[in-house]
Amino acid sequence: MLHQKIIIAGGGPVGLTLALYLARQNKEVMVIDQKFDYHQDGRVLALSYASMQILARVNGWLSTKISPIRCVQISHAGLGISNIDAKSVGLPELGYTIAYSGLCDHLFNQAKSHGNIQLLNAKINNVNDSSNYALVDCVDLAGNSLTYTSDLLIMAEGGKLLASDKKRIEHDYQQKAVIAKIRVKAPVGDVAFERFTGIGPLVLLPHDSYYVVVWALDNELAEKVLIDNDLFIKMLDEHYTTRLGGASLSGSISSFPLKLTQAQTRLKKRLILLGNSAQTVHPISAQGLNLGLRDVATLAHLLEANQEINPDNIQRFDEFRSNDANSVIGFTHFLASFVEKPGRLFQHLRGAGIIGLSNLPFIQNKIAKRLIYGSK
Repeated sequence: MLHQKIIIAGGGPVGLTLALYLARQNKEVMVIDQKFDYHQDGRVLALSYASMQILARVNGWLSTKISPIRCVQISHAGLGISNIDAKSVGLPELGYTIAYSGLCDHLFNQAKSHGNIQLLNAKINNVNDSSNYALVDCVDLAGNSLTYTSDLLIMAEGGKLLASDKKRIEHDYQQKAVIAKIRVKAPVGDVAFERFTGIGPLVLLPHDSYYVVVWALDNELAEKVLIDNDLFIKMLDEHYTTRLGGASLSGSISSFPLKLTQAQTRLKKRLILLGNSAQTVHPISAQGLNLGLRDVATLAHLLEANQEINPDNIQRFDEFRSNDANSVIGFTHFLASFVEKPGRLFQHLRGAGIIGLSNLPFIQNKIAKRLIYGSK
C-alpha cells in the first residue's frame, strides 16, 4: 500500500481550490479524479463576491473571463418587482458568471505547476475510514489497481459517496432544471433576473453576449421542452423574455433532476465531505458551489492552525460549517417549496413578499449579505 498524507477525491473547482490552499501551507496533497478534462463541459457557474475572494487568495480567479452581476431583479408575474444591487450592500459586484471549463482549466494549471500537489488520473472504487487512517482503492488509466492510505481523505466530488449514504436526508422535487443559452434583442447589462412564473422559478444569468437560462420545471413539462426547442422559446417569451425583446436559442437544451440531499454528518474519523459530497441543494438561489467554496475556506483555516492531522484537530469543521449549510438548505428548500404552492392566496403572498423586499431595504440587504457570505 502507498501512503499520502492528504488525499482529495475530486478535481472540480472545490477539490482543486482546496488543494491550492493546502499546498500554500506546505502540505503535500494528492488530487484523484477519473479525468481532468473539462472542455466538453458547457456549464456556466454563478459565483458570489465572497467566492471570488476565496479563489483570488490562491490565484484561482480569472478576472478577464467573467461577466459581473451588479444587480439581481426578482419579480412575480404582475405582482411586484424588487431590485438588489451591489451598491446597496457596499460591494462593486454581487457576483459573477464564469464558464466551468475556463475556471477548472485555470485551477488545474495552477495545481499542476505546484510542487506540493500530485494529480492522479484514476477511478475511485472504494473508500474506508478508521481512527488510524483512510483507505482509498482506485484504478488508474492503465488499468493498474492502486491502494492508498491517508491521514485525511477529503471527498469533494459529490455523487457516489453521498448516494451510498443510507442515512442521508433526501427530497425529490419532481422537477428538472432546464438549462439553455439564449440571446435577446434588448439585453440589460450586468443584471440577473429571477422570475417566479406560474410553472416554476426562472433564472436568467448574463454571460458574455448571451444569457444562461435555469428553469425549474416539472418532469413532464421539462421532457416536452427538451425535444421541442420552439416550445421552449415560446414559453420563455410568454413568461418573461418579451421584456428583453424576445429570445432565440443558442446551442442545445439540457437538464438535470432536482433533489435535496444532505449527508447525516460531513465529518467522520479520517474523512471529510465538502461541497456536493456533503449536500446538493435546489438551484433557486445559486448557492451550491458557493457553499462548497466556503467549506474550503473553513477547512483550510483549520488545517493551517493545526499542522498535525488527527480527528481531534478537525472535529470543529462540522461545528463551524453545519450552521451555514443548514441555513442554505433550509432557505433554498423553503423558496423552492413556497414558489410551487398553488392558489391565489400563495400567489399574492409571493407578490407581497417581493414588494416587501423593495420597501424594507434593511431586510433586503441582510438577505443579500447572507447569500453572498453565508451564515456564521
